[in-house]
Amino acid sequence: MYTRFAKFTVLCFALIFITSSQLQAQNERESDPGYIFYKANSLYEDGKYGEAIHMYAGLIDKGLESGNLYYNIGNSYFKKGELGRAILNYERANKLIPGDSDLKSNYDFALSKIRNVISGESIPFQKKVMALYKSFSINGLTILLSAIYIILLLGVFILFIIRPAVRHKTIYAACLIIFFLLTSYALFDRVHSDNRGAVLISANSDARFEPIENATIHFTLYEGTKIYVIQQKKDWFKIRRQDGKVGWIKIDDVEII
Repeated sequence: MYTRFAKFTVLCFALIFITSSQLQAQNERESDPGYIFYKANSLYEDGKYGEAIHMYAGLIDKGLESGNLYYNIGNSYFKKGELGRAILNYERANKLIPGDSDLKSNYDFALSKIRNVISGESIPFQKKVMALYKSFSINGLTILLSAIYIILLLGVFILFIIRPAVRHKTIYAACLIIFFLLTSYALFDRVHSDNRGAVLISANSDARFEPIENATIHFTLYEGTKIYVIQQKKDWFKIRRQDGKVGWIKIDDVEII
């Protein structure tokens, strides 16, 4: 009788141990970022875009921010038909992986769906320069401009050593200083623009001349439009369109990139 009870007790403890070990292993697996990312991708493939977004966002909440995560979230929102939030997350992804070809392709396609697209006027050469300028991340642009500046500085320094009697030294030095100032301003403008960029996430929003409900409507923005936040006043953002027009819109209609 005692022997049977002892065996039964040992068996129970063994089952409890095995079960708890399996549960612990399952919990560790479900908290593993790689597994979560894989599970979210599977949900996306199954057309469960809302659940996929929730799992991707959970990784970002844990501090695992990456361009690929924002890209996948953007794709999920696009499949759900939420154009504004899709473009918003493509913009966030573009900060981290600006040279990604798949991102550029999907981002451009999403932009083509925006109603009444607004863009600033620029000459073809300027557009190419801006496209090149935006193809680098902030870190990449900083490294590139620093490298160019150091190369030019060394070039001028070597020139002065090899040919100490070279004329127009002041002009060379002035050109170097001007280049440094222009590139520094360009980098500052890029950082400043990235920090105040926003995307309209509502279907449309009326921009008014003043931050009050009954103010005169200046223009209307549509879902997915990128704008720049200039000022906040209570529940209103003062924003600037890419063509320079300024107005006040409700904070709830937009989300900061």
